[in-house]
Amino acid sequence: DKEVRAIFLRLFAQLFQGYRSCLQLIRIHAEPVIHFHKAAFLGQRGLIENDFLTKVLNGMAFAGFVSERGPPFRTCDLFDELVAFEVERIKAEEGNPPKMIKHVRELAEQLFKN
Repeated sequence: DKEVRAIFLRLFAQLFQGYRSCLQLIRIHAEPVIHFHKAAFLGQRGLIENDFLTKVLNGMAFAGFVSERGPPFRTCDLFDELVAFEVERIKAEEGNPPKMIKHVRELAEQLFKN
């Protein structure tokens, strides 16, 4: 169970890499609103024509993700660490299944400890 969660964690870390740079905090209301600039995100990644990612970004689950993870001063977690520091490692492991499995097991262990 933890290893499956670790695989999905890696997948979403790769998929949403750089999402924080496309967040915009709008303070014209009493309560600040967080806006995600989808076109900028897709343009940065060269995925403007990608139907799957466009549908993911337009979904309600992603809107909830942005509202939960958008505030600038919130506690960081394992996902944030993966997005910030481990994406290059994940890319390097794509051609090396033993290293990928080792990393998945490390993530599973961290998930188990949490």
